[in-house]
Amino acid sequence: MYMLSFLPVVVGILERGFIGAFIVMAIYLASRVMKFDDFSIEGTFGLGGAVVAWSLLHNTNPWLALLLGCIAGGISGCITGLLHTKLGLNKLIAGIVVTTMLFSVSINIGGANVALGNAPTVFSALHNSSFASLILLASMALAVAFIFIWYMKTESGFILKSTGINEQFVTSLGKSVPLYITLSLIMANALSALAGGIFVQYSGFFSAFGNVGILIAALAGCMIAELIAINMFIMALFGSIIYQLIIAITIELQVEPSWQKLITGLLIVVILVVKKLENKKIKGSVAA
Repeated sequence: MYMLSFLPVVVGILERGFIGAFIVMAIYLASRVMKFDDFSIEGTFGLGGAVVAWSLLHNTNPWLALLLGCIAGGISGCITGLLHTKLGLNKLIAGIVVTTMLFSVSINIGGANVALGNAPTVFSALHNSSFASLILLASMALAVAFIFIWYMKTESGFILKSTGINEQFVTSLGKSVPLYITLSLIMANALSALAGGIFVQYSGFFSAFGNVGILIAALAGCMIAELIAINMFIMALFGSIIYQLIIAITIELQVEPSWQKLITGLLIVVILVVKKLENKKIKGSVAA
């Protein structure tokens, strides 16, 4: 009986973990691959949710609604890239400016709080089956992860990675550094918007404040994934799930939800300490 009552909790952790994996992949792509700490990823999560909510309430196909959300996120990422590469705005400032603007855009598109009601979603045909929803979310997350793994092995993917490592090398190949910086931000923000759109369809409502703190949560998931570090796009799934598991444990221990952001921040500090100790250990073994 206990196992049966615990099963929905596990399924919920996995479902939220797979949704969060899209944002973790977005953080990894922007922050780790391109070395661009993009704050607009938080704004595009809300934008994707707003576009999807508006689309569903206007009888749009739920899959098309997700596509529209991705496009909106990609355009926002493009704006962040152009602010940095064309106007010379600092990376952090460019992301903050876009996120600030996106809050107004999102609230005007989707409203402050909107329930989807009986609007069809990608989960509607699953007849409220938790396992079917879990399989769908896992399939979507894995599909996106494998697409990015494939892309990173292409010439374009190689140049994109090289841009984050050595811009001079990319320039020497006759490739445009601003183009690849902007491309990475388009993809990262499209991923974040996709996560926002999926979350709205999964939860059945949109909140203009639903994206608050999502960036720090995704960063925690990304750092957990880096501790495992096999293939980051696959490990993003596990990092996100482990983070959701930690949050679920705090809820099980009856920790007030208002403490979750503090717990997330402390988790990041702990991971940083662990990574620093590991690096010292590696340097010590090499020196020996």
